Amino acid sequence: MSPFPHNSTGVSTDGPKKPVLPKERYTFSIFDAKETTSSSGNPMIELDIKVIEHAVYQDHDMKHWIVFLPAGKKGDWMNVHFRHCIGVPYGGEDIVDAAQWIGKKFDADLDIETTPYKNKKGQTRSDPRNKIVRVYPYKDQFPEIAAPTAEKKDEEVPF
Repeated sequence: MSPFPHNSTGVSTDGPKKPVLPKERYTFSIFDAKETTSSSGNPMIELDIKVIEHAVYQDHDMKHWIVFLPAGKKGDWMNVHFRHCIGVPYGGEDIVDAAQWIGKKFDADLDIETTPYKNKKGQTRSDPRNKIVRVYPYKDQFPEIAAPTAEKKDEEVPF
């Protein structure tokens, strides 16, 4: 093959960008979970998750990280809450096995974040990206939490 011309003016080296999902609640499934260590040295599970049960964003994938902070540290409750929501052991002397998380489902509220960050190449970026801001049990996992069976009568509602 001979040398040939190619005009790549304006083409990014970063590849295609994933769409940023609108702020709303989505249902996710965990399709991979890796035990690793956070930048601050704490145990962490890196999750590969995808949107399920959604007419428009079905199979949209993203990352989420669960950091295991020592008891008493600000945010120590977050991993316990997440484990509760996906139905794995939490709240005591638990053995955390990331492999048991694969296939688990949960609901989550997404927000859009634009705070500057460093990518894997060390470049500072500020493009919009989704961030999970609240996690809930999957609607079918704990029906009594996600969808109460009976509404309270007005006289039972405290004010």
